Amino acid sequence: MQSKASKFFLLLLLLGGVIWIGGGILRMVVGYSVFVPGTLEWNPIQSDAARLQSIWLYTLLGGWTGWSSAVAVLGGIGSMINLRPYFRRHGWLVMASILFCLVIPIQAYVVMEDYRLWTFFDAASSMPLAPQQDIFAVFLSRFINPIVNVLVAMSTLALVTIVALGALQPLSQSKQTSTK
Repeated sequence: MQSKASKFFLLLLLLGGVIWIGGGILRMVVGYSVFVPGTLEWNPIQSDAARLQSIWLYTLLGGWTGWSSAVAVLGGIGSMINLRPYFRRHGWLVMASILFCLVIPIQAYVVMEDYRLWTFFDAASSMPLAPQQDIFAVFLSRFINPIVNVLVAMSTLALVTIVALGALQPLSQSKQTSTK
């Protein structure tokens, strides 16, 4: 039987994780919609106003994913501490914990970059506070860096792997085998 604290941290992890993963996928769709497919060149069909609106939507989604990742990290760390006695019998918990710890610094960097983009907009009116070219440059710098893109993609795959580990629960020993 799990304690109330364990259940609370698992709830935080699940709620934050669902919004985090879903928001991250939505952000990828919105973020790459301003480019010509397969390139990092601006889509010539889009006007600057439409492009700016897409960047604002990307920024809003960044706020949601940033806060949800913070909730998920809090829930994940609390869960790792509370479920540590089960690590010996359930290897999937160890693997999920290691992957989760590897994702945290990547997400922290992404949140810092999102905050930098957030400062270019007025949150109440969604109006830009900086010239369009400055906003476009900061947004584009996020996508041009191949190392960041690879790390973000790998962290997304790690999160999906954590979900799969939780669903399949490999490397689990039953009580009968662990007592022998």
